[in-house]
Amino acid sequence: MLKKLLPLVLPLLTALTASSAWASGDFTCEPVWALKHAARDDCSNTAFLSPGNDSRINLQLLMLDLRARAHPPAVGPNLDDSGDAALFTLDEFGATVQAILSGKPVKPADPNAPVSDLADGEGSRCVSNTLGSSGFIDALKDARGLPDSERAALAKARDDFAPTCNGGAQAQLAAFKLSVRSAAGRQFAGYLAGAAAFYDANYDEAHKQFAALSSSNLAWIKEAARYMLGRVELNRAQIHAFDQFENAPSPDKVDTASLMAARTAFQAYLHDYPQGDYAASARGLLRRVDWLGGDDTKLSEAYAQAITRAGSGAGNVTVPDLAQEVDNKLLGRVDLSAINDPILLATMDLVRMRAASSDDAKPASAFALAELEAQRPRFAGHAALFDYLLATHHFYVGKDPAAVLALLPSEAGDGSYLTFSRQVLRGLALEETKNPSAAQLWAQLYAGAHQPYQKGAAELALAMNYERGGSLDLVFAPGSPIRDVDIREILLRHAAGPRLLRDRARAPDAPEHERQVALYTLLFKDMVHGRYAAFLQDAALLPADAGRKPSDANAPTPGPDLGLFRWAGSGTDANDDDPYPCPSLHDVAGILSRAAHDPHGLMCLGEFIRRNALDGIELERRPPVDELGGAPSQFPGAGVARLDIYQQVIADPKAPANDRAYALYRAVNCYGPSGYNHCDGAGVAIGQRKQWFKMLKTGYAGSRWADALKYYW
Repeated sequence: MLKKLLPLVLPLLTALTASSAWASGDFTCEPVWALKHAARDDCSNTAFLSPGNDSRINLQLLMLDLRARAHPPAVGPNLDDSGDAALFTLDEFGATVQAILSGKPVKPADPNAPVSDLADGEGSRCVSNTLGSSGFIDALKDARGLPDSERAALAKARDDFAPTCNGGAQAQLAAFKLSVRSAAGRQFAGYLAGAAAFYDANYDEAHKQFAALSSSNLAWIKEAARYMLGRVELNRAQIHAFDQFENAPSPDKVDTASLMAARTAFQAYLHDYPQGDYAASARGLLRRVDWLGGDDTKLSEAYAQAITRAGSGAGNVTVPDLAQEVDNKLLGRVDLSAINDPILLATMDLVRMRAASSDDAKPASAFALAELEAQRPRFAGHAALFDYLLATHHFYVGKDPAAVLALLPSEAGDGSYLTFSRQVLRGLALEETKNPSAAQLWAQLYAGAHQPYQKGAAELALAMNYERGGSLDLVFAPGSPIRDVDIREILLRHAAGPRLLRDRARAPDAPEHERQVALYTLLFKDMVHGRYAAFLQDAALLPADAGRKPSDANAPTPGPDLGLFRWAGSGTDANDDDPYPCPSLHDVAGILSRAAHDPHGLMCLGEFIRRNALDGIELERRPPVDELGGAPSQFPGAGVARLDIYQQVIADPKAPANDRAYALYRAVNCYGPSGYNHCDGAGVAIGQRKQWFKMLKTGYAGSRWADALKYYW
């Protein structure tokens, strides 16, 4: 409840944000469809401990394991399908974690929303007035010896009190002209006076008021005043600690005496009120004292305790928020020698195993195995985690999958993210060593996965195994565990052959969108891979309404535009005076099915591509070999690009003059006006373009194409 948080000031809550100078920055996300991420990838976090994960993801996975051990029912099966994705962002993960722990859906944070300065370390007192109101009002209701008239006047004053950090809080309080005579009433009025002085940064007066109330006979007043003495000194200590554009404090500008006074006040409060209303907040503010003082050893110890409390559900900071705070205030600057906690140390070690990138301070190779081995004593009681770190080093840094298999035996799942991580890494090592038992491991992991995002990871791994093993049909077989829409569509677009595409295009049990993707891919590849007769047959699968616009102009398009394959050509309509007319795509396929090198048929295929902006279409861009869809495609032949078509026709001495001239014109224009090839296909040097230009101007002088072309690029 809010009244348990603090009086008039906000506790140290660090909001989950997408901006961190050290861990991540989620902007426009395009996931990389693989489980092995050696370098950090903010859009492709996975449900197992990985160097490529955002450090806050890895830390949360380990904290969730702590919580599951302390409260097994607290983390269980997913609330819905939101936690089944193979890859996810930090915000998506945080929302899912909150949903699981709270038992109700939580929307992902808006990455464009304003970020509280508290998350980045400014620690302003200026945002706490509203949260502190309820404790004061509740205490008024319970106070004995307080006349009703004074109770009402004090409650109204508190409700109307709206201080800012721009000054005037004390003047605002004075304007209320509170008149209280009872001993209890004077104490509540004194508390408001202390709060007003606090907001006005009049710390001497605030300290005076709260010190006078620290021996009050009213329980809430006494406890709150004791707590506020620490807050006063903490805010005094940091007056000059932050530069205007810096989120980290400058230790040499911190008021050391006030900082020590704040530590003493908070420790005294916790000694007398270990379970007090503000105990959790006081512990969080002690972390802030350590941070402002630059004491990384004490700070790491404080975070280790906070991690244990958050994992048990006893802390006042959520699991995602604590991960954010640790990342902001510790992990980006700490010397590893200051960390003894296995969870914090593991989080740091995983970061140090990342492959070198522009965002990494050091390449992964700088983290020697011997240095990791030297940490073994600090992982006492956490042998499984340490063995996993050793195996991760062997895999990502040492490139030694056999060593991984020696360290990580096959083991039954226990629902934890650590055990899941150990088996995923074992599976990746099996894949690297071409061990056929990898598929069985992925299937077992899928069957035993119950935590958020675990099923998605196993699903992606199994799909990649099937693809690379030539068993793509298993992905789409009845009862297949691979249900992720993105995974299935990537495989249809890049890996499937004609038979599978045709089967999925007409499968009655397939979702409509999947059928559309399969048919679109089949028809497009039929044409650009030179399977013209097959196109004529497969086009019979087009639905009758393909190409028709919905009656509602605002209706969403349900899938890929199958109307593309009903292209009517150009220059065939009485109102279309196209200088290079072409028949319909169906007729173009007919021409090329009879003569695959027919110049006009080829040029009209090029027109189909050009007029429909299909140059460099994603269907023809195979993903990297280590990603989903990156295995050799089962679709025969290679796709043809427009520039390839033009070069074929230019090289054909029997091509009609108009077709050849148009091919020259279009080939040169592939580079206009940027000088870069936007027609796809094999590029040519500028000298070749100059030769084409001269060939058009001399060999086809007087043609509309020669007259139209003024430059070469």
